[in-house]
Order: sequence, then structure tokens, then C-alpha cells
Amino acid sequence: MSDLTPPHPGFAENPATGMPPVTNGYPPYAPPPVPKRSRGRVVLIVVITVVVAIVVAALVRWGISAAFAGPSKQDVINTSVAQIKKDSGLPKKVDAVTTWTDVKPESDAIHYEYTVSADVDPSSLSEAAIRKSLLPTLCATSATRRILDEDIAMRYSYTFDGSAKTIDTTFTKADC
Repeated sequence: MSDLTPPHPGFAENPATGMPPVTNGYPPYAPPPVPKRSRGRVVLIVVITVVVAIVVAALVRWGISAAFAGPSKQDVINTSVAQIKKDSGLPKKVDAVTTWTDVKPESDAIHYEYTVSADVDPSSLSEAAIRKSLLPTLCATSATRRILDEDIAMRYSYTFDGSAKTIDTTFTKADC
């Protein structure tokens, strides 16, 4: 028997050599040496792992929200404006003195543009009068109500032929 005592009771000497068993060139009680890594390399590996994990988490979150969120507010605005233009045949006479000239998408609103004929005195029309006239219809009509409920504002601009005066007013969900 050799002077080396096996660390575990299950290790026995090799009867042919009288030595403890050898594994991968090392006796079982002496583990192979672990190469030392530099501290900088370990930090770099940790930093890269964290950055990759953050990027993967962000991409997963973006993918899930894109898959389940539906169209964006701007997509709804753009689609609505395209449909309105297609259906309305602009420019369009609204009444004897008002012509609906255009509808445009904005960042959080649908913008309707009107021209009032020179027969109307610009000082006879105010923003308050326009709001009072339009609000009941906007709130009562299901199509416009759906737009307002999506937090999309409805902006109305009136220009007057032969005058520099314009009237701008905006309606939001809170107005109804």
C-alpha cells in the first residue's frame, strides 16, 4: 500500500501497481488545476451577458405588444382620413356658404378644413358658435364618437374668402 491515502473510502489502490487509481492523468484526490481568468475578461463576459439579456427582453416586449396591441393611434387616424376622403368627394358644399375643402391626418387628430364664402361677415362667426353648432352632432354620431373614444381629437379650421381671419377649434373625448 502507498503512503497516499485516498480521500474517499470508495477509492482503492490498484492491486497491480499499489497506487491509487488515476483519472485523466491526475489522482482522484488532486483535481486538475483551473486556469485563472483575468478579472477584466470576467467583467466583460458579465457585461455582455447583461446587455444581451436586456436587448432580448426589449425585443420580446416589443414583439408581444405589437402582436396584441392592434393598430396604433396614428394608423387609425391615417386609415380614417383615407376613408373619409374616399367617401366624401371633396371639395363638398356643406351649406349655402360653407365648403368642406380637405381633411388631413395630424399626430393626434383628424383635421377638417372648411372655407366660408365672402358673403358671410367674418366677425359674425365665432369659435363658441362653431363649437355650439358641432358638439351635439359629434357626440351623438357613433362614428365620430368612436374616434373621440380612441383619444383622437377632431380639429376644425374655418377660413373666410377675402379675409385673413381663421377660426380653429378642437374637440376631444372630454368634450362629450
